[in-house]
Amino acid sequence: VVRSLGNKITHVSPTRGFPINVATPLTVLLASKFGLPVSTTQCQLGATIGVGLCNGDLKAVNWKQSGFIIMGWFITPPIVGLISGLLMATALNTPHL
Repeated sequence: VVRSLGNKITHVSPTRGFPINVATPLTVLLASKFGLPVSTTQCQLGATIGVGLCNGDLKAVNWKQSGFIIMGWFITPPIVGLISGLLMATALNTPHL
């Protein structure tokens, strides 16, 4: 995930990948302690952006790609809900033999 997600967001080397891979589970663990639902992918994106910002240059982060990923987080639940609802409605309204 770090390689495919990371290199599209910012340059990720093994040295940069280490803090991403450590920060992600620590964030998930901390959020779980407070009962907050977080995704490892969300944490990895945040960690990857954080590592990219350590360059001291906002241009080190591909904000367009980051925006597409974040937009997907908002679009996916309603679309999946609609598909699931349509499948359930179909199943409930199928004639029984």
